[in-house]
Amino acid sequence: MIIKERDTTWRKKTMELDLLLSCNLTPEHRRLVEQEKRNLQAGESAEAQVAYDLNFRFREYKNWVVLHDLRLVDGNDVAQIDHLLIVRTLDFFVLETKNYARGVRISPQGEFEAYPKEGSPYPIDSPVAQNDRHIMLLQRLLKRYKAIPRRMGLTQPIFHNYVMISGRGRIDRPTPDSFSNVIKGDLFYENAVRTFQKTFTFLDAVRRLPQAIGRNNLQSIGQQIASWHQPAPYPDYRKRFGITEDEIRGASQAPYSVFGNQGTDSSILRTQSKPSEDTTKSEKFCFQCRAPISQEEAHFCFTRKDRFGGRAYCRAHQKQFQQ
Repeated sequence: MIIKERDTTWRKKTMELDLLLSCNLTPEHRRLVEQEKRNLQAGESAEAQVAYDLNFRFREYKNWVVLHDLRLVDGNDVAQIDHLLIVRTLDFFVLETKNYARGVRISPQGEFEAYPKEGSPYPIDSPVAQNDRHIMLLQRLLKRYKAIPRRMGLTQPIFHNYVMISGRGRIDRPTPDSFSNVIKGDLFYENAVRTFQKTFTFLDAVRRLPQAIGRNNLQSIGQQIASWHQPAPYPDYRKRFGITEDEIRGASQAPYSVFGNQGTDSSILRTQSKPSEDTTKSEKFCFQCRAPISQEEAHFCFTRKDRFGGRAYCRAHQKQFQQ
């Protein structure tokens, strides 16, 4: 069951980058914008393939729920979860996708290096440690908002940390059996889900099935987590790259595929830096009626967690909660 589909704001970002590339940029600014576009498209390609595979496998599964592109915020802490799967046994599969050009190499100490298209491997931050931080923030919010039902103290969710590498990349491990949670994205179902199902022994069933929740409760947990999603601030590419007004004024005709037959000018590029009200509004929705709600409506509910239980509601359904 799909609770939250993928974010599509990357398309608007790509359009804005195309707009900037149609301007009279300096060579350095053009290089930065082109690199940003490549990075955006590469990340999108990796996440899109994993999302497609997950949706294909789990769309009709009633004992699993799936959420994509989940951005959770707690004070100054932010977790950008690429994909989240939850099972009725309260197993949480938290997936981090990476699209390294040629794959990764892992040392016995758990240090990661990425293979570039050319040259020697270079060190990168551990995606496993990164995903651990995502899990910690998710655990924090689940506990704060009491999202997990309690049954005589038995209910204890289990979190699984998986890092997904592009199917075209290689994974060099210290030993064949080490870091089994770093896998090719197209093999997640076969390697992780089937292994999880096969290793669910009779003793596991005796110990854990009494805490299994119903399908309605599973869907409710997924919807509550989805209501915590906070879209990332829209990037100001002109400010980030230091692009000047003179460069914008020198814009050439924008490609038809991006803006039809209208040219680019500074007013269009200025407005592109701000998301439309509809885009902002559609990112959050009422927990009860599923209608899109504004940031203000969501913020009103999240700052009154004792009243709304950490869920966001539209103004009509907020009225059912007594102050």
